[in-house]
Amino acid sequence: MPKETMGRSLGSKLKHRFMYTLISVGGRRLAYAFLYIVVFFYSLSPAISQKSRAYITRRFKPRSKWDFFKHTYLLNLNFGRTLVDRAALGILGTVKVNSTEEERRLCQNLYAKGKGLILLTAHCGAWHAAVNLLDFIPAKIHVLYYKNPQDNDKTVAEHSGRQARFSFINPAGPLGGIMEMMAALEKGEAVCAMADRVFGNPKNTVEADFLGGKIRVPYSFYRLAAATGAPVAAMFFPRVGAGEFTTWTAAHFSVPDSGSAKDSYAHFAQQFVDALEEFCIKYPYQFFNYFDLWEESLCKKPSMKSNN
Repeated sequence: MPKETMGRSLGSKLKHRFMYTLISVGGRRLAYAFLYIVVFFYSLSPAISQKSRAYITRRFKPRSKWDFFKHTYLLNLNFGRTLVDRAALGILGTVKVNSTEEERRLCQNLYAKGKGLILLTAHCGAWHAAVNLLDFIPAKIHVLYYKNPQDNDKTVAEHSGRQARFSFINPAGPLGGIMEMMAALEKGEAVCAMADRVFGNPKNTVEADFLGGKIRVPYSFYRLAAATGAPVAAMFFPRVGAGEFTTWTAAHFSVPDSGSAKDSYAHFAQQFVDALEEFCIKYPYQFFNYFDLWEESLCKKPSMKSNN
């Protein structure tokens, strides 16, 4: 499995402890201020900038090296802020969630069908913190998530010492966690997963159009929805301020059972990717999938013109 998919922290344990201390002493704003320096030097690293090159090249089409660096810096700065917000939620217990009554009612109505609920999100916005705060979903939530032993980021529960309101399902387990997800849905509970990147066998994917190119995304969530009757909601959590994010249910649908042929579920995968593309257009510096999603469909990297 490629390193990019493994969720390993860039910073050491010591660096993380330093940031956590800043939050404890001076709140999130002190940590934000320190990020300007940290992110600047991280963004100078060719290894770091390479991780976001594919997205930045496609989303912004930078015309010079300086332009590329600017977008890299802003993307990394926003990612750092979301990590600070997650840590601050656990350490300080403060965060503000904005969601409309209409959206809350929609999620409650989907759940009320009695088939459980599949929440699909992506590596974007404040998803780190949001899974701890979905109180308008009256069910236990199971998050499909791989915790890398080398990941030094603490979860909100690890910071606060309190029991998380959700449990983890390990996608590296037998059958990629499908059996655990199915069991949860059969009990009328909710399953949350990131559907913008493959974890495991790339054969378990379908092709989708994203930002002018072809990517491959998992289809197992839609097959699971068809098998269990669980409705699907594509939900994102854009960060809108210091310790503040909003919920955005970008799409919702039911999936009819079309058998085991994966191409039967490509349409639903495309619906999710279309919603994600809309998110990236509206919040361009909040897509944190640091991986070249298009690498299998590109013969070569798009070039950049230099004005220097």
